Amino acid sequence: MFSGFLGQFKPAVKEPEAEEKTKKAGKSDNAEKFVQSKKAQKFISKWAKKERDGRQLYTKRGIIRLLGALFGGSDDDDDALDKADDVLSKLGGMDGLNGFLAGWKAKSEGLFKGLKSMVGGE
Repeated sequence: MFSGFLGQFKPAVKEPEAEEKTKKAGKSDNAEKFVQSKKAQKFISKWAKKERDGRQLYTKRGIIRLLGALFGGSDDDDDALDKADDVLSKLGGMDGLNGFLAGWKAKSEGLFKGLKSMVGGE
């Protein structure tokens, strides 16, 4: 009788383990396998080709190191690639923020110069 009672709860205990396996289905077993995956290799080659002023922005070794570091804290492989894409675009200044801020700096300097000349400053 008691074993029948415990048998009712046995499937409920095993379900969370099955859910964890399903959640991690999109995550490689370790960082080495992740970096060797087709998605990661495509990502690495894409970012290794980026250049500025005729010079390569990032080395393959650096991109692989970044992917390996981000792999541990990511939920799945795609999440790690998204985080790496975000970091690399910001490091390379490709997110457009630098150009936007430079434009505002030039405008504000022009405004201050105009105000100074109107007020009779330097």
